[in-house]
Amino acid sequence: MTREPPAAPREQDDRAGPSGWDERAAFRDVYERTSPRIAAYRRRVTGSPDWSEDLLQDTYVRYLNARRPEMDERQTVSYLFRIATNLVYDGWRSMRREREWEEAAPSAAVAPEPVGLRRDVEDALAKLSARERSLVWLAYVEGYAHKDIAHVLGVKDASVRVLLFRARRKLAGILDEAGLTPELLG
Repeated sequence: MTREPPAAPREQDDRAGPSGWDERAAFRDVYERTSPRIAAYRRRVTGSPDWSEDLLQDTYVRYLNARRPEMDERQTVSYLFRIATNLVYDGWRSMRREREWEEAAPSAAVAPEPVGLRRDVEDALAKLSARERSLVWLAYVEGYAHKDIAHVLGVKDASVRVLLFRARRKLAGILDEAGLTPELLG
């Protein structure tokens, strides 16, 4: 399924003049190359496809509205991951504030548990904190170097190694408790 990129803000369209079409084409190109990776990252970190979709749109709106220097492909992707991560943290803080102000009503219906190894691994990842999921995802799915992860998450380079080690150890413990051994995971 191909998503349409968010529309460029109206102000930029009016100022763009003849080069506006070039800017739109450049944005569409960036969106088409990066949105699948950003969307997968957001789904994994948030655990919610609906919230993830909203945040994906917000990520690109912020990207469009930002005054940013010229960036190469790698810097652009890192910048988008940074925006996405900040939006997730903002959303979690907002939800926590809402919970503090209102009594949480129990959910009327609980979705049945899907079966299968993939779901077991997704459940294990969901037990990690947002930061731990981000670390694991950026390191092992996106293949980011520790320096790049530090930039995306806004932590010191030296901290990434320790944080990633702890996240990996916690995930291994969760998988072990669930009876998922390395042989089963492939």
